Amino acid sequence: MSDWKHETNEHDVLYKYRSFDSFENVVDIIVNKRLYAASYKDMNDPMEGCYDYPEEHYNVDYIQGKLEKVIEEQKFCSLSQKRDIDLMWGHYSKGHRGICFGVKLKNTKKGGKSYFVRYNGISNLTPAKDARQLKERAQKILRYKKSCWAYEEEVRLFSTDGHLVDVEIVEVLFGSRVEARFSALVKNLVSNYLPKLKFDEEINGFKYVE
Repeated sequence: MSDWKHETNEHDVLYKYRSFDSFENVVDIIVNKRLYAASYKDMNDPMEGCYDYPEEHYNVDYIQGKLEKVIEEQKFCSLSQKRDIDLMWGHYSKGHRGICFGVKLKNTKKGGKSYFVRYNGISNLTPAKDARQLKERAQKILRYKKSCWAYEEEVRLFSTDGHLVDVEIVEVLFGSRVEARFSALVKNLVSNYLPKLKFDEEINGFKYVE
């Protein structure tokens, strides 16, 4: 594919913070070079999927039927634009005891489509002209969050093919409190499955080396 389909730039590195609570998921990311995309109901923000609309332009069947169904069908992965956000390490990497993957997005069928999250409240819908706009509207709704979440600097990567999105892994970083048993296992996995990544003491992790 020639046309870049993501809102982010082609060479941007985005970050996925993870804990070791489900170590098999960490293994899957490294071995299969992919991320899991979940539905909005799996997120920790109770306002996910909320929106406002001018009542005179919508009927109940459209809102509670077709649009709600399409919103529920969307699968996305939450990424951050930075690797050094303490609150992210604290919240999503179990108090700096976890790991953070630096990834580049792919422009392939299974590479998904990314959008920057807007931190100015819930989405406001404009009048619908075509039922085929439902997917675009659903993804727009899921790209808006309240300003209190702005510290995450989130990019949402929507899946275009099921729950899994292919990515290129270019960094693997350890939390400052990571247990030696986990870091040792990850180092072995990276050495075998991501041989172009080399360990860098300065960042306490691996990064891509040409």
